[in-house]
Amino acid sequence: MDYHLKINEEPVTVSVIQGDENTTRIAIGDRVYDVTGTRMDSHRIHMWINGKGENAFVERNGSGKNIIINGSCHTVDDMDHPSLTSKSRKKSMGIPDSVTPPMPSLVVAVLVAEGASVVKGQGLVVVSAMKMETTLAAPYDGIVKEIRTAIGEKVNPGDVLVEIERLNNE
Repeated sequence: MDYHLKINEEPVTVSVIQGDENTTRIAIGDRVYDVTGTRMDSHRIHMWINGKGENAFVERNGSGKNIIINGSCHTVDDMDHPSLTSKSRKKSMGIPDSVTPPMPSLVVAVLVAEGASVVKGQGLVVVSAMKMETTLAAPYDGIVKEIRTAIGEKVNPGDVLVEIERLNNE
């Protein structure tokens, strides 16, 4: 079965070659992955990808999901989902204008200042959870409107850490 996705704004076809209760083999382009996973809670999944253990945090983002693996956030939209057929609805359900932590965390660094110009993917805040540091990145180009956190502060999902004003209306 093929899935038509948009991953970080790039169209991608993901093919499920075979699957059973324990392992799913998927192909993305010419790369093939054997994946098994265990759901840890409503947002966390521990996966084995080609024998390598990975933790993933998954959160709903409008019509798609944000998936964070090894500190990198990947925005994934299902291009076959009915909500993506309307361009105006896609804009209203798009990327949020703020940066929030994926899980309860401790802020260990703030990498930008208010008024700074940022580009998509640029590190903004570093948080630590479960002995792992994660750099939260800018979801798009913009200007830092407000920093709402400080080093040493305990933060939770949904807490707005950095608010960014979008430079262009994509």
